[in-house]
Amino acid sequence: MLSFISLSSKSNTTTKCEQDFVLLVESALRRELWALKILDSWGKPLPSGLLKGNNLWVGNYDECLDPLYQHDNKTFLKQTFDGHYCALLPRGMKPQQTMAYGLILGICVPSSCDRQSIVSLVQSLFNQSNMTENNLLCSNDAASKQKSLSGGAIATCVVLSLLGFLVLIGTIIDLILASRLQSVNHIGSPTQRSSKISPIELAENKSMILPRHSRYSIQTLLESTYIAFIAEFSAIHTLRRIFTMRKKNDSNSFDCLNGLRVLSLFWVIFGHTITFILIYTSNIIDGFAWSHSMTFQLIISAMFSVDTFFVLSGFLTAILFVREVAKKKLSFRLFILYYIHRYIRLTPTFLLVMLVSINLSPYFGRGPLYPSVQGFETTGCIHRGWWTSILYIGNLVNIHDMCLDASWYLYNDMQFHWIAPLALIPFVIGRKPIAFIVATLFVLVGIGSILGILLYYPNMEVNRIIAAMQTTGPTFYEKIYLTPWCRISPYAIGLLTGFIVINTGQFGNDGSFFVVNHLTWADLYFYNFLETILGINENCLDNYPSLKQNREVVEKQPKIAEYLKNLPKTSI
Repeated sequence: MLSFISLSSKSNTTTKCEQDFVLLVESALRRELWALKILDSWGKPLPSGLLKGNNLWVGNYDECLDPLYQHDNKTFLKQTFDGHYCALLPRGMKPQQTMAYGLILGICVPSSCDRQSIVSLVQSLFNQSNMTENNLLCSNDAASKQKSLSGGAIATCVVLSLLGFLVLIGTIIDLILASRLQSVNHIGSPTQRSSKISPIELAENKSMILPRHSRYSIQTLLESTYIAFIAEFSAIHTLRRIFTMRKKNDSNSFDCLNGLRVLSLFWVIFGHTITFILIYTSNIIDGFAWSHSMTFQLIISAMFSVDTFFVLSGFLTAILFVREVAKKKLSFRLFILYYIHRYIRLTPTFLLVMLVSINLSPYFGRGPLYPSVQGFETTGCIHRGWWTSILYIGNLVNIHDMCLDASWYLYNDMQFHWIAPLALIPFVIGRKPIAFIVATLFVLVGIGSILGILLYYPNMEVNRIIAAMQTTGPTFYEKIYLTPWCRISPYAIGLLTGFIVINTGQFGNDGSFFVVNHLTWADLYFYNFLETILGINENCLDNYPSLKQNREVVEKQPKIAEYLKNLPKTSI
């Protein structure tokens, strides 16, 4: 810091930033409290836990930006100038990158400093000639500093307000109709009372017994296209459907799958939560030590829980498509509706979430590592990748510009839905062997693609925790995890399961198909479960040399010696 000041003093032309920095240091030497507060907010070299992987030297974000409160006179300390916080990111890590590993240092500089001045300061202090503006994440990049909302944020708020207005109007209509229905119940006989029935349920079930004149007045309102449409937005009706534990007498609902969905959903949330927060912990090395335990394999292998939903998607697609063809017969119209229904069912909600993430997430919070430049989404998503989401090809085109990282599942599932008729149509037209062959080929394509990629990239990291932090070279997530040709096997297994269930007629009206001759399959699934969960555990597989090699690489990630070497030799 002193060397930077000496260089600035020798220069004939000094910027406002350099002048403020000289004033900051001189004031700190005189022990002025406002200057000491700014320097105190810097991330300190050599914190505790270095050998545990503590690489987040972020300092105190709020202390840098906010004036110091003085308890004695109950006032805020006056500063000569405001502070400006910046986080120095590792080389190769971008401001919107969520998974990367390396030293992150927080500094507090005068608010008059622009990004180029900060880069010059960092290059002088840390002898980092390759430091660029892309390695800075600064507080004045935040959307909260803007005087007004962006155009995209305003448009998103308008869309959300319109939806909220529809919910309000629909709820009011539902309450009005419910009050009329309640008055009818008081007039009618005890056998005719239906106080627990909502107006919308009355419209759906026309066999309910009510007085004719009352029935006519309520039904007339509900038969209005506009009223019926708006009433569907009722919050009361929606919440009742969500929280009512009522078994449906619907041939398209399979109660036996609900438990599988819930357990898999818990697994997905838990595993992804651990994976995404691991990089922001101060003891990341402990995470790799925990990977020795058998129970921790559930977390590491959480990526396989997503395959459960691919299996269910393929299974339900086969069952429902065959039943629909049995009702209406196979036609070109049915084939087109197969695609349109899927697209319309997913896209509006998906695009709404993406709209909020792009335009409103910059205003959701603030902090030393909060992605405040463009919110949760990268500039590539905003300018280049958004259209791939509409077409569901974000995992194939502009992968690094993908919007909503979790949307890769929707892309794959939609792409599987596109090609599923290659197996579905032969099955419904009586060419069942062809259907089984096509579905089996899908399975083999998935297996062969993974094996081929691993052979082509023998040094590619496959450990899920390590691969999540990899930023260079061919990555596991880019080559295998996101690609449909590597993820299609579970979906195809779901198709095959649906074909077998339909072909054997073992699926009863109650949605159960646990027949004795399927216990062999259960044993096989249990064996595969153990192999999946314990497959990367060193205690279970002693002959797994790459695991030890992977862990040695990880334990060198902090590069403590390099960090200590590059630390400033002088400090205030």
